[in-house]
Amino acid sequence: MRYSMLLWLRLALARGRRAGPLARAAAAMARPPGPLIWLHLADGPEAASGAALIAQHLLRQRPGSALRVTWSGPEPVVIDWPAGVICLAAPEDTPTATRLVLEAWRPDLIVLVGNDLPSALICSAQDLRIPVMIADARIPPDTRRNMFLRGEQRSLLSRLSRMLVRDPESAAALARLGANPNRIEVGGQLSEPADPLPCSEAERSSIAGQMRARPVWLAVAVPAGELAAVLVAHRHALRHAHRSLLILAPDTPDDATDLACELESDGWVVGRRTLEGEPDEEMQIFLADDPGDFGLWYRLAPVTYMGGTFSEGTRAPRSPLEAAALGSAIVHGPKTAPFGAEYARLDNARAARAVLRPTGLGEAVADLMAPDRAAILAHNAWAVTSGGAGAAEAVARAILSELDSRATGAQ
Repeated sequence: MRYSMLLWLRLALARGRRAGPLARAAAAMARPPGPLIWLHLADGPEAASGAALIAQHLLRQRPGSALRVTWSGPEPVVIDWPAGVICLAAPEDTPTATRLVLEAWRPDLIVLVGNDLPSALICSAQDLRIPVMIADARIPPDTRRNMFLRGEQRSLLSRLSRMLVRDPESAAALARLGANPNRIEVGGQLSEPADPLPCSEAERSSIAGQMRARPVWLAVAVPAGELAAVLVAHRHALRHAHRSLLILAPDTPDDATDLACELESDGWVVGRRTLEGEPDEEMQIFLADDPGDFGLWYRLAPVTYMGGTFSEGTRAPRSPLEAAALGSAIVHGPKTAPFGAEYARLDNARAARAVLRPTGLGEAVADLMAPDRAAILAHNAWAVTSGGAGAAEAVARAILSELDSRATGAQ
């Protein structure tokens, strides 16, 4: 554990202060029976919606738990909490105030939702052997150099039992600052699952009937720098199944006219959504140049390559959760920004296939064209995006795991 002279001095100077009215009001509340989890919204109202999702999943998975939610800042948090959740202003962050509340509540676990690290609360909890973890933490790019740099905050980080961050970039930043990598996990952003992209069911059924049993794969938001790799992958797929169809969505629709000419000059049989409307039996590549049709193509293609993940050259990148929500198995390269957290969630759930080099794309696509292999990834991806195994549920599972570790005395 790291020690900081500044942290020690700050707490020592604050030790003489009496507990304030917020702490006295909180301490007057009786402790409910059973396990008690204290959710502290370290960033105030901004963290409330994510904390409410955590609360819903906690109570769903562990109905007997008691939750108390506090917020920092002058403005109250106005949000619909699950029944039984008590929400109130956080006690003053001084040793006397926090110890008064901790001794009255005797929480089994404290979860900080957001980026802030309340020093007195963390250190007082450690003195009383109450674990503290952080969830939904994110270090924004414009403040990454200034956050958690001081020895005081490094010392506080070393006292956290677990750190759940939104994205891999934040995880790497915390590790560079000295946080224990074994305690850092990418949990993703806490939010309700988005509605799946729409499409006309009649049109989907019509096109699916015309395709019959043709192997189909989709490449979306493909920049010019990745076109050669995608075409090589399609040639590889054609060697495995000569009737394979590539639905190719260029980076922007404006690229489609020149791209069609280029592909035809290379000998490909090409069609375009804005001209032919639907692919026919002879087409080898169908250009999806209408940006309103992604919901249709994700439903028709069992496999989707997410463009820009080899080169980061995409002007209009697509979220992998779009494809995942509609049952298309995802293939991607190592360059996952700006959706790093989403890819991490899918990879961790075995819901996507990561390919390190463009030369491996064709083999991955051909392999996933086997229906049973694509179905496994698609099922796992659906679970991630459906909300049943989303970021909020993953955070809830981590919280309950920490709670159970404390109950059993595990370290």
